[in-house]
Amino acid sequence: MHLGINNPFYVILLICHVGIGLIGFGANAMAGWTARDAAHTGPTESVRSFFDGKVSLAQWCVVLVPVFGISLLVVRDASDIGQGWFLAAVTIWVITLGLLTARGWPAQRKLGTLLKSATGLDACEGNDLEIHTQGLIVLRTQQVVVVLYLVAFYLMLFKP
Repeated sequence: MHLGINNPFYVILLICHVGIGLIGFGANAMAGWTARDAAHTGPTESVRSFFDGKVSLAQWCVVLVPVFGISLLVVRDASDIGQGWFLAAVTIWVITLGLLTARGWPAQRKLGTLLKSATGLDACEGNDLEIHTQGLIVLRTQQVVVVLYLVAFYLMLFKP
């Protein structure tokens, strides 16, 4: 199949690819910003409600980014597979998913568990250092993930 860039089906796939990337990486960026609050101000109500011990469905959307990307290749032109920008972008996505699943999301789950157990001031004092540490792990991981996403987005947009 070789659809033009103005074909409605191609445009819908492109919107899905970009949109799901913005949702997934945006949700992960939000987790990083909220983790910064957890690391510096401790277990506030907004931090507790955000970190419930789970990874949100919006954060998991990063897994779907290549699904729509590959769909774009199939309907448009698969010759991009050998291009340097494409290989770099896919490598960045693999690194990003590795960072999220190995470091960021486990720390986020642990942070949620710590925040849940720190219900009062007395209970919180023993967890302060651990909350701070896990919050910083989530923050730093998400900062790297966002930078990698911006690099991959640049590569796909400008195809240097």
